[in-house]
Amino acid sequence: MRSFCFTVDVDRDANIPVPGMSQAGSYNRGLGTAPRFRSSGEGIGALTEILDEMGVKATYFAEARTLSNIGAHHLVGREVGIHGFDHEDFTGTFPPGGKKEVLNRACEAVEDLTGKRPRCSRMPYMKISEDVPPILAEIGIRYDSSTYRDMEKEILPYGLAGVVEFPVPVANDASGKKIVGYLWPMHEGKRPPGDYIEMASRMENGTFILATHSWHMSERIDGGYVSKQDAKANENNVREAIAGILDLGYEAETLPDAAERFGVR
Repeated sequence: MRSFCFTVDVDRDANIPVPGMSQAGSYNRGLGTAPRFRSSGEGIGALTEILDEMGVKATYFAEARTLSNIGAHHLVGREVGIHGFDHEDFTGTFPPGGKKEVLNRACEAVEDLTGKRPRCSRMPYMKISEDVPPILAEIGIRYDSSTYRDMEKEILPYGLAGVVEFPVPVANDASGKKIVGYLWPMHEGKRPPGDYIEMASRMENGTFILATHSWHMSERIDGGYVSKQDAKANENNVREAIAGILDLGYEAETLPDAAERFGVR
């Protein structure tokens, strides 16, 4: 069985850690590193339109602060999980009980905005410490995707301290260069969609996780805001990557759907 889980990190534009602060900022475009949200708002609209057009179910990991700024109208009725409150690094130092407080506050904010309690999560920066999964389980999160795993013929979700973990694949391409199941290089013009399709073709059984960021539809780290022409090309690349993976015989599912398919709880 081949399950394809397309995932979207809905977070502040071109997020970067800010020294001395737990909250993330945005890449400096000449006005400092204060968080920006314009590209993320534009990008989530483009992505949901593409996914609806293709009939693809996705899982969205929404950072609470971003969602409160861009609005949740595109995400109501979809599988929306959490991605921190202010894109915090949860491997960092928190006061006693601080991680649980922030994560639970993120859940409450997403629930208020979408009308549904989150049951999925992805930790910011894909960094998760061993004390976090039990906290996630305690606040009602059942499914997580915050780890990486080397590409194999079989990649199955697995139990991790009370949650079901869905690892993002990592491999080497035909030239020996590292490739990760994040579309970041494609959005930056450094990889074609076919690289991700080829990567997915190596798996024979399990869940193939492909990830992107909402802001990356409208903005590049290298070059800033994209033109309308480049934005359209970006959208077409996303369509091509998804269509190519589905043509391999994958079934597009949310994380909870995939967990049920493989009988993991």
